[in-house]
Amino acid sequence: MIADWFAQSGLLLLALLVVFLPGLLLGFALRLRGLMLWASAPSISVGLLALLAIVFPFLGIRWGLLAVTLAVVAIAAVTLLISFGIRRRRAVADAPRPHARNTLLLIAGLVVGAGLNAARLMTYIGTPTAISQTNDAVFHLNALRWVAESGTSSSLDISGLLGGTTFYPAAWHAITSLVVPDIGLIPVAVNMVALVIAAVVWPLGVTLLARVVSRGDGIVTALAAALSAGLMAFPQLMFEWGVLYPYALSLAVVPAAVALTITAVRSWRGARRGDRLRLAAGPGVAALLAVAAVTLSQPSSVLAWGLLVMLWFSGSLLLGIRSPGARPVLRWAVIAGGWAAVAIVWLALAYLAGPVLWRSYRGVFGAVADVLVNSHSLLPPAWAMSVLLLAGLVVAVRDRRVRWLVVGWAALSVLYIVSVGTDLPVIKRVLTGPWYGDSFRLAAMVPIVVVPLAAFGLAMIVRVVTAALPLLSRGRRDAVALVSMAVIAVVGAVGIALAPVILLRVADETDTQSRYAMDADSYLSEDEHRLLTELPDLVPRDALLIANPSTGAGFAYVLGERDIVPRTWAPPESLAWDLIAAGLRDAGEDPAICEALAAYGGPDYVLDFGIGGTGPGEYLMPGMTDFEGQPGFEEVAAEGEASLWRITACG
Repeated sequence: MIADWFAQSGLLLLALLVVFLPGLLLGFALRLRGLMLWASAPSISVGLLALLAIVFPFLGIRWGLLAVTLAVVAIAAVTLLISFGIRRRRAVADAPRPHARNTLLLIAGLVVGAGLNAARLMTYIGTPTAISQTNDAVFHLNALRWVAESGTSSSLDISGLLGGTTFYPAAWHAITSLVVPDIGLIPVAVNMVALVIAAVVWPLGVTLLARVVSRGDGIVTALAAALSAGLMAFPQLMFEWGVLYPYALSLAVVPAAVALTITAVRSWRGARRGDRLRLAAGPGVAALLAVAAVTLSQPSSVLAWGLLVMLWFSGSLLLGIRSPGARPVLRWAVIAGGWAAVAIVWLALAYLAGPVLWRSYRGVFGAVADVLVNSHSLLPPAWAMSVLLLAGLVVAVRDRRVRWLVVGWAALSVLYIVSVGTDLPVIKRVLTGPWYGDSFRLAAMVPIVVVPLAAFGLAMIVRVVTAALPLLSRGRRDAVALVSMAVIAVVGAVGIALAPVILLRVADETDTQSRYAMDADSYLSEDEHRLLTELPDLVPRDALLIANPSTGAGFAYVLGERDIVPRTWAPPESLAWDLIAAGLRDAGEDPAICEALAAYGGPDYVLDFGIGGTGPGEYLMPGMTDFEGQPGFEEVAAEGEASLWRITACG
């Protein structure tokens, strides 16, 4: 398996360049340095590329690596010139420069966190060519082929895949499409971007948040990096459930967005009036791009950013409200205005998301227990992280400057509890509607605050142990921290070795294997996959296919490079489609079927992948199976129980 991943190292390098290089260039021009530069680079890249993807169609520019590279270099050059005009030649966003020992600790922590996150994801996926056997994967992979053909990855255009014209957040599609040198490599590119998000973007982002929250504490920062792989709820869960590639990207950049916002506000408030723009401009612009990255990846995640930023900002303003010249009325007005803005966006997203369909499956007490032992959404309890979280909560409660993080943990936990423990329609829609009431999405937000809190807890333990040890050397605290990281690495590696694939439990059902495994019983079976890859040799390039989309046949667009109706997993909602779904096999005897087919472009072929199912996201369509002996259909090819038929009934 490892050899298979190494064989795709070229695409992995390309994914790293796409995710990091634009942000590094622009971040450097904005005078970001050190960890602030490297950790914020992905969020800057995603925000910039998502915005460029929207602008390019208006300028008549096709989306591609060359055009994007030229645009990024030009923007970075202009930004650098402007930066020279308003600031001195000294980086301030990550100053003062950390001690060399802290840098070594940080590198060690990042190696541990990145290594464990990578090992967990690679083990679960299996091979880099594997495809997520889930409904959402059909849309996302097909969208990447559509981007390659249409030349646009704009959030205003991506719904064109399904013939729509509505907004759809396409930041993930914008960056991933740049990692696709050939349509045949789309599955590999998707997995490489997932690996970069899980093993690099997330550890760096949550590490930066820990540094900013702890005001530069080297031990807390390094330990947060090592602990970034401590919870299954994120990033691993988002590449299993759904599959939620865009949401995973959005949450991975939320920590950097929060950290950049806090840094920008601190720089502005802490500077003299004449220096404010010079000091706050860099992190401020980076923060705006990071928020754009979050919003254009998955808008609901901007609420996590808004919630955490407003908790910090409110606490910061209230800390000095009684000091001379504090202007308490103004402070309260700013706090009220900020929360009002969050509430308006929250309610708007809840309304746009529609009714919450997910039902409770834990009860309130069970949900509270999940929160306390970090076993959200029926994941295995994370006992060690829970102990460290408890220690971190004690530390944070005693420090007024960090207390807001405790409130953030409580708030995100309440959202999860409401999702899995109650069925009060109004409350559930208002509070969890932006996430569709999906407990998996809500659970994935919790690590954003749990990891820094656990790092505070472990740092306290390190200091207590250090104080209890005899004086051995100046660096004994660093040595204890390194030992703790080694323990994290060993425990994490043993956990992955003993349970390489942790199966999801959803309500009363449990997965039987990895959702990337392909066999006779998977969403897309081996026979079906083989038939789809043979389509270029079986049907003309301009042919149009039709099938029950919930059987995995929708993958024909990306794997078979042939158009299909529909290009996603969900069937169209129309009387014509209902007629086709129920009676396509009778087209040779019922002219009304041909009229219905004409409404969908008159498909030439039909894929028979079975009748479908009755589970979530599955549909029974008896008219799309059993064509043997039916007039008006000719078999073209078959692989096992999967077959391809030419429709001759309609002339």
